[in-house]
Amino acid sequence: MLKDNKKKKLIIVAIDGGNFPVINPFLEKKLLPNLASFKHKANLISVIPPATAVAWASFSTGNNPGKTEIYDFTLVDDFSWKVEFLNRKRLQGKPLWQYLSEAGVKSCFINLPVTYPPDEINGVIVSGIETPSTMCQYTYPSDLKDTLNKLGYEIEVSGLKEKKEDIVEEAENILDKRIRAAKFLFQRDFDFFIVLFRASDIVQHFAWDKPVVEEVHKKIDDFIGYVRKKDPNAEVMVISDHGIEKIEKVFNINSWLEQEGYLFTKIKKASILSSLGITRKNIFYFLEKTKLNFLIRYIPRSLGKKIPVENISFEEALSTGLIDMEKTRAVAKRSVKTAQIFLNDTDRKGIVKKEEEEIIQKEIKEKLEKFFNERAIKAIIKTKAELYGEKARFAPDVTLYLEEKTYEISASFTDKGIWVPLGKEEAEHCLSGIILTNLGLNLNNARIIDLAPTILDYFKVLYKKDSFDGRSLFDSKSL
Repeated sequence: MLKDNKKKKLIIVAIDGGNFPVINPFLEKKLLPNLASFKHKANLISVIPPATAVAWASFSTGNNPGKTEIYDFTLVDDFSWKVEFLNRKRLQGKPLWQYLSEAGVKSCFINLPVTYPPDEINGVIVSGIETPSTMCQYTYPSDLKDTLNKLGYEIEVSGLKEKKEDIVEEAENILDKRIRAAKFLFQRDFDFFIVLFRASDIVQHFAWDKPVVEEVHKKIDDFIGYVRKKDPNAEVMVISDHGIEKIEKVFNINSWLEQEGYLFTKIKKASILSSLGITRKNIFYFLEKTKLNFLIRYIPRSLGKKIPVENISFEEALSTGLIDMEKTRAVAKRSVKTAQIFLNDTDRKGIVKKEEEEIIQKEIKEKLEKFFNERAIKAIIKTKAELYGEKARFAPDVTLYLEEKTYEISASFTDKGIWVPLGKEEAEHCLSGIILTNLGLNLNNARIIDLAPTILDYFKVLYKKDSFDGRSLFDSKSL
């Protein structure tokens, strides 16, 4: 329900992975004049894990992952070891676009994760990273798809690409196409407009200290200038879902679980598919040689991620029978800087009995705390109940987030020990994102879960405060 009082348009430009340690040097050099012009700048705290899909699900609902049931791009079933890729159908809680639509606020959501398949709303949705490809119905209204496809619109970098320079180049090309599409859609009449630019995240992952990071931020800054010029009366805000920081050391959680006697494997740790020559590197090489590499854009990212790299992933270990489930009590999957540890409990036909679950959770937590405290490495380690609530579905039993800068998590099955070499990525997500605004908001300890109620307050949409874990940033400030 909408209160009286029509508010002027609100535009949010989302810089995926935006963070002040990277942006501030550009501001000091006066390279980002539009970002520099905001009156108020503050950190915006993400969720654990600070993964793209997890953070944007929490942005959209105003709730923590225990209520959204989005803990990563994949979900581990509570009653089996089935792993599935997530999309809008799995998101729990009423999302922002539904609140706004029901209140008569016309909105445009471009490229937000966990929006595929798109809902019918008063406005437009162009779905995000979990969309299989542009051949799917990724827009609402549906006829917008053909228009965007004619503009050459693309959604996400292919999950098959192995060379860092290829990934970065594709991210830049997609950014240009997204800006073109966003400018096209900006010509329509909206009350609320949000667009997410993913390229800023991708180039920091794979080209951390390269000039392309500056170039991508300059393009996004130019877009902010464009929307301000097109609608000088609109309120503009810039946010990010998490920050990013350089990584140098990698802790392998499954090697640790194996060393501590919680995890047992049956066969040599060499990828089954890799041994047959089926790897992303080899497939990409074949497609290039046969001049069929244009097909990569049509391969769903979720499928590309299933094709192995050098080490065995959590998903491949499950599907190939590598894990000895008759002896294993716990096994982990990776999210960004995060280990998500699941017990092999009786609900999954495993060996951990109900009365043992809490004991083993506490035991693993205490052993991990001791391990990292002895090495003076900052880590947040929580049981399911502590982090997400006892009733949270599909949540890991124990979560380890490596708060220490330069440290990353691996959950691959390898014989290289607890500390393993860096992979392709040079940087990884952290909790400190950004918010820049001219609005009079209370930005002390601002969190990404605070933005949904803040946006609803901006448009004077009535809601129940207990619907959100977040609080409105207008609290203690005047509207």
